[in-house]
Amino acid sequence: MASHPIVSSFSLDGKGALVIGAEHPIGRAAAVTLAEAGARILVASREPGTDAQLKETAKAVQDAGAKAVVRVQNAAIRADLSATVDLAAKEIGRLDIAVNALDAPWYGPADSADDSTFDRVFENNFKTVWMACQEEGRVMLRNGSGAIVNITSILAQRGVHNASLYCAAKAAVLNLTRALAIEWARGGIRVNALEAGWLDEPASPVLADEDFKKSLLKYLPENRLVAPKDLGGALLYLVSPVAGFVTGESIVVDGALMCRV
Repeated sequence: MASHPIVSSFSLDGKGALVIGAEHPIGRAAAVTLAEAGARILVASREPGTDAQLKETAKAVQDAGAKAVVRVQNAAIRADLSATVDLAAKEIGRLDIAVNALDAPWYGPADSADDSTFDRVFENNFKTVWMACQEEGRVMLRNGSGAIVNITSILAQRGVHNASLYCAAKAAVLNLTRALAIEWARGGIRVNALEAGWLDEPASPVLADEDFKKSLLKYLPENRLVAPKDLGGALLYLVSPVAGFVTGESIVVDGALMCRV
């Protein structure tokens, strides 16, 4: 039987992967994708009090053929992130892959958002990603290799009514990704992003407003929202050896929505 070197290059056998934000649907889908490709997994939370959700993710990883190490943490606390990254390097043998699925949607009029709102939105959507990348990079630079993927939103490139701070924070993640890719390239670390379209998951504002959902679905080229599992193929590509010369890039997974705006 003929070998298929490109296909085998998508394998993550022997790789160690950390997924932060794994208690949420996108993080869970990311962890399952990496497990199916053969990676050893540590799943970590974005926020405390999510033990049950993380256990669900660990169960999904197990069903995919791997065993997940579970770490409940607060991604807004530097010491927690540092301990999580060190634990990942210890428990799964090596930190080769890190996925930062750190997202806290915020919507509201710009003229009524105060400074505390600004701080909260940027901490939850940008500062957490910045600190996670720093801590992951610390270990990967020591190893001389690694792949980081920051999962963000198409709102990093498009403005939306009543979402000014959220859009700005997501844009910050996108440009952080590009800058780190340049800075860490010679250290063997690739840094890329995934931009998700309007999501079909419980925290999505689309599902909270039936009229908005109906009008949005008419506008979407494929007439449906993005399912978290839709990001799996693009994620696997970005972290696998086949994308070994791809860094500083962002893949949009939105069913062609960005083509229309």
